[in-house]
Amino acid sequence: MELQHPDGGWELGRISAWWRDGTGELWCRLRTMRGSSGSCPQWFPYDPDRMLVLPSAGI
Repeated sequence: MELQHPDGGWELGRISAWWRDGTGELWCRLRTMRGSSGSCPQWFPYDPDRMLVLPSAGI
């Protein structure tokens, strides 16, 4: 996946889980590559305008 930061830059990352909260909002557990040695996966509300899910195979 790619995540767009507020400054307009893009960063590669990986979604390792999906979850819907009690209101039906879709969340994803995401780890980005920036600072990967110390970064931990975090839960974020899924925003298709800022998060591009990329295929891992089959293109």
